[in-house]
Amino acid sequence: MFLAHGPISYILNEKIQQKGISKLTKQEHIFIMILSLIFGILPDLDLAILTVTDIPPFQHHLIFSHSLLFFIFCWLLLILVLYLMKSLLNTESRQVLNDRLITLIHRAFLIGVLSHLFADILFSYSQVLYPLTKQFTIFGSILSSNYFAGYFATPSFALELISVSIFLLLIYLKYLKHIPVIKTLLYTIIGVSTIWLFVCVYMNLNTYNKSFHMTNGQKAEDMDYDGIQDMFDSDTNNNGINNIFDVNKEQLVKSVTDLSNGKYLTSSDSSFSGEFKHFFGAFNSYRLISQAYFEQNLPIEPVLKEYAKNKYNIQSYTLDIEYPTLLYEYFNDMNIIDNSSNENGPGNIFFVLNGQGDVVNMGILLDDEMVGIVLQGDERLVTHTKEDIKRVYEDSRLSTVQFE
Repeated sequence: MFLAHGPISYILNEKIQQKGISKLTKQEHIFIMILSLIFGILPDLDLAILTVTDIPPFQHHLIFSHSLLFFIFCWLLLILVLYLMKSLLNTESRQVLNDRLITLIHRAFLIGVLSHLFADILFSYSQVLYPLTKQFTIFGSILSSNYFAGYFATPSFALELISVSIFLLLIYLKYLKHIPVIKTLLYTIIGVSTIWLFVCVYMNLNTYNKSFHMTNGQKAEDMDYDGIQDMFDSDTNNNGINNIFDVNKEQLVKSVTDLSNGKYLTSSDSSFSGEFKHFFGAFNSYRLISQAYFEQNLPIEPVLKEYAKNKYNIQSYTLDIEYPTLLYEYFNDMNIIDNSSNENGPGNIFFVLNGQGDVVNMGILLDDEMVGIVLQGDERLVTHTKEDIKRVYEDSRLSTVQFE
């Protein structure tokens, strides 16, 4: 989660400490509200701290400053600081920082930090019981993120949207003038966000979601410890061989075969339905191959991005060229596409060319007859035969990539 830690802390604090908060003055209530927001986002302060260390920020869930033990220490330190302040303040100041307010501050800290740490393990993995190396998650192994879907397509984002909307509604009801259109808008956002949550969960359960790797039961995002998150690293093994050529073809075939089990949604056309499924990470032919590579922790997108930037001198962080096009150009420029035969070994990538020589699809050879590919009309990911390709693409031929 990114945006909801503060709002969740505020909502829980208002509910749990409702009785005590009701006895506060308006100024004290606002003070506690601000503290609850600060305490809710406090654990993510280590993101800023890590920028001046050798540890990359994406590892912040796995270090001491993001653990329960660290914040128990912080809580005890807070108690000590408040006690010292109370001892040093004069009578007039003590009326401001009174015992009732101090108790609410103590509890707001616990609510904020614990809600943050709990939210972190809801959909992600966190080493919350550091120094124990075990990483904990609740739904992370069930509703994990999709390699091809953005954050807006995740249940985590939907929950964030609901939490922020409820937070804004509470702030509106407590502190702002009552304007019917604003109230209606906020209730509408909460309703739409709830529907979006159910949509995200359904799509998540019907698409293949694996955007990270587990090693010895631990989430590993930087296998070679080079400071580059693996999904953005063109050489994850740090052996001088880029990910495209570092692949094990037997494992590639196994991954494609295992994925093509009729369970996962595909996006085979540009209709509204197809684009909708594509948004949530449904497979097309390129994504099938890309995911099979990623199963070996060998993402091909970083390789293609580097290739495109060098070839077209792109001075930007984004690419306007589709990855399937780049992949064909990449292999073609290396002169390793065989246009004379399609009877090559399993694990070889091929491109479907029409009569004019244009690429209309791509896939991967599984054996002499079966291929991994998404054809128009496919609703779920299954394997196909070469004859299936010929029926869909008349007068087509397969051009196969050849490399060891």
